[in-house]
Amino acid sequence: MIRFIFSLFLLISTKSYGYPNFIGHSYTSCMNCHYNPLGGGQINDYGRAVAATAISSKVLFPNSWTEEKFADFSGFLFQKEKQNWLRTQINYRGLELTTNPAGSREKKQWINMQSDVRATLLFGDNDQLIVSGDYGVTPPPKSGAPGKSYEAQRSRSHYIGYRPSPSYGIYAGLMDTAYGLRVVEHTAFSRITTQTSQNDQTHGIMGHYIGDLWETGVHLFAGNLAQDGDLRMKGASAITERTVSEIHRLGASIKSAKNDYLNLTSLAVHGRFNLKEGSALLAEFGQVDKKTKNGSDDKVSQYALVQTYLRPTRGLYVLTNIEYLKTDSGAADSTIRWGPGVQIFPAPKLEMRADIYNTRSLNSGASVADSWMFLYQVHVWL
Repeated sequence: MIRFIFSLFLLISTKSYGYPNFIGHSYTSCMNCHYNPLGGGQINDYGRAVAATAISSKVLFPNSWTEEKFADFSGFLFQKEKQNWLRTQINYRGLELTTNPAGSREKKQWINMQSDVRATLLFGDNDQLIVSGDYGVTPPPKSGAPGKSYEAQRSRSHYIGYRPSPSYGIYAGLMDTAYGLRVVEHTAFSRITTQTSQNDQTHGIMGHYIGDLWETGVHLFAGNLAQDGDLRMKGASAITERTVSEIHRLGASIKSAKNDYLNLTSLAVHGRFNLKEGSALLAEFGQVDKKTKNGSDDKVSQYALVQTYLRPTRGLYVLTNIEYLKTDSGAADSTIRWGPGVQIFPAPKLEMRADIYNTRSLNSGASVADSWMFLYQVHVWL
């Protein structure tokens, strides 16, 4: 399992990042800042302004700069938008991965995780109709089937959204599955095990509702149409959350999907808790039931995720990540992964993050040495 997770980490490029921890800034719904109401993908004008005026530090700028000037600076190419029908965004995210740091087998590698452009067309007085999509470079996998060609570029998101009222919306196209917490760690057990990671987008139709207390998304999907028909995971999913004490969110998710080889059913309960002043606690606990067509690899897995985000000052977040995975509930083996991290937004449109991860395999039949990783990321968006 550890080898699988590590290999997957090296093979993939990142598409869609959400920041559910920003509930610590009293944003209970991702819809406040994203065109996708469940988070991830391109951020809207309000999201850009929030990133510049509440999230990012301003220590590198003159004291004379007002918050309004920072908000204008958050526009595409550092300018205030002059029209209201098109929004564009360019993203780059790179990662330096160090395995076995400070050890005899230390290895460093730079990975271009994300290089894409995004655009959203806006129609109506209140942007009731949107057409949104992205297109980016896909780095080739480090290993693959001999003789098989891989896409050099691809779109991981393209959809149409229509909201006849602020409370209701319908979206159709290629989107992330409506399920669980969209944490930025795309190799998290909660995302890999449930097949909701950065390469698991699906074509379908999603209905969305948001009220004073409740928010719900229901997703019917036919799989990624770019895949071969026998591999497409078809099915449905749903997520619902309720605001508690005005600042917290408690919720649950369900997903049922299948292709010609696998039936997958996953359930989760999750919470996002506002610790005030930008700090937050996230948690998700779930179970995944996988049944193969020939019965050779049927299993029920359980996972857990707990993350803390502490904000000592504007632009700085201190993180702790704890994960648990029991790949097969019928076996004694399990995996624990944990580590601290630091996330810095030194200026608008710039993010830097450093994490240390320790992975421990609890194997009843053998002794397995812990593995360590150090990750350093740089994210720039225009």
